[in-house]
Amino acid sequence: MGSLFTTSDGNIIKDIPSGMLHLDFLNGTCIDSAGTITQMNSNLNYYNLNQVKSVAIFCSDSDAEIHVGNELSIADHQLTHIINAYAFTDIRVNIPANSTPDVNQLIFMASTDDYLGYIINNYAHTRDSTTGTTTDAWVTIFSKHVGAYDQTLLTVDNTDAGVDSLDLKIQFSEDGSNWFDEQGFTATNGVAVAAGAYEAFVSNNHHHFFRANVKATSSGNQATFAIYWNLVQSQ
Repeated sequence: MGSLFTTSDGNIIKDIPSGMLHLDFLNGTCIDSAGTITQMNSNLNYYNLNQVKSVAIFCSDSDAEIHVGNELSIADHQLTHIINAYAFTDIRVNIPANSTPDVNQLIFMASTDDYLGYIINNYAHTRDSTTGTTTDAWVTIFSKHVGAYDQTLLTVDNTDAGVDSLDLKIQFSEDGSNWFDEQGFTATNGVAVAAGAYEAFVSNNHHHFFRANVKATSSGNQATFAIYWNLVQSQ
């Protein structure tokens, strides 16, 4: 039985910015593009070893590129990547700048055995939230590459303590550049969400990108809000 490596608490790494994330199994560290370090539960130096031989990685953006050692790169547009019987010391995950806010998630399990004795099925979900205040112009408060997910669920909650409403538009895109209004949000000002109310959206089609834009319904009268998202893969 070989040794297993993951995060020190076994939890997913959250709030990862776009750019290169380095999984250094020799020293037992995960370093993101901002220099934030997440410790692994152990490291190869502790066991007087210099290579792991299998790994499973889930990254919340399926456009991420997986670079294993210096010889193997994978860009297979999947959320879960599994590699067996291939010796390496480190992995670099290049996370694309597809997200607003710029936060991503990743979890991994690696082993010194040729075959990982831990199964990560190819279904998952990623969820998070953020808060803000409207302006008089449309602002994108959420945008994600949702390729490989089966469904996108968004809830925009108008948390304003007064009476100020906000306007909301949900849009989709296939290339991340050209955006189109989702059904039900085609009016010029989208959908008005009153103070204390919320709007929930569930996707029916497998588009490649989704985003949510908000602005003040009445110029100069700004509303606070929270947006919650859940991207679900069920297969």
